[in-house]
Amino acid sequence: MPDDLIGPQPEADRNFPPDDELPPDASSREAEPRDDDGPSPVSSAEASSVEPAYRPAEASRYGWEEASERYVDVPASLELAYTSADVGLSPRAYERAFPYEKRRRRASGARARRIGRELIETVILAALIFFAVRAVVQNFRVEGQSMEPSMHDSEYLLVNKALYVRVDMDRVKTFLPFLPIDGGERHLFRSPRRGDVVVFKFPQDPTRDFIKRVIGVPGDTVEVKDGAVFINGARLEEDYILATPNYTYGPKTVPEGNYFVLGDNRRNSFDSHQWANSCPEQQQCDFVPEENIIGQAWLRYWPFEDLSFVNNKIIKPLAP
Repeated sequence: MPDDLIGPQPEADRNFPPDDELPPDASSREAEPRDDDGPSPVSSAEASSVEPAYRPAEASRYGWEEASERYVDVPASLELAYTSADVGLSPRAYERAFPYEKRRRRASGARARRIGRELIETVILAALIFFAVRAVVQNFRVEGQSMEPSMHDSEYLLVNKALYVRVDMDRVKTFLPFLPIDGGERHLFRSPRRGDVVVFKFPQDPTRDFIKRVIGVPGDTVEVKDGAVFINGARLEEDYILATPNYTYGPKTVPEGNYFVLGDNRRNSFDSHQWANSCPEQQQCDFVPEENIIGQAWLRYWPFEDLSFVNNKIIKPLAP
């Protein structure tokens, strides 16, 4: 094996004179035992009986673990210091001569790549789940007392945004022409109905979100008088309000694609019955356009002791 594999030799060995320069009796002089701790001379017979540091055949016969116990492993520092070119071996022979450290490094690199890949996949999956949930559910914080006793100030709700989703059937028919469907827009599940508690963008300031209860749907004629709400001339029976209204309104008909909303705290709510006072006469500001509705208030989750579903009602006018 080349001298480079053994490493740098001691200074005394490098400066030792060649055999032809030795005194006449030096070459025939027998090696005498050394008193220091250095290695003692080994005869050729003894050298042939010394077991090699590594035997691939033994490793394949007994297994890597048992072979590593039977034979001394090559130091990792030696493997890192030399390449196949340094020791005069082909790449395959070098791999067989120094297997342990290289396999360990290869396994460590594969493990690091696997962990990195799993981490990236986890982050991507979490992001997809987050955006999917945000597309269906949104949180909302109640501000003020306009919805008492149903909801209170500083409560947190989850809003169902998917319930009122509208689908363009013309576009669906373009991709799925074999479906027997009509064109136009329609609700995927259903439209808002009387009694739904909805979160919406305030028509006069879309940067503000309001929460109210739907009272009138498109085509309804709404009137407030005598401390009660009338829909198409029939009185609503309301057991969810804090107090009866102390004002009058209408009668007015809800336009197509709009909704009339009121707060459950009828005497302390800025809602459809007041919006017209701050709106030009040529505009109808009493109503909420359907495109402004974010979704239906679904679940109250904070404070935790008040965890419950929001009391969305199905209200119908009483028979006259």
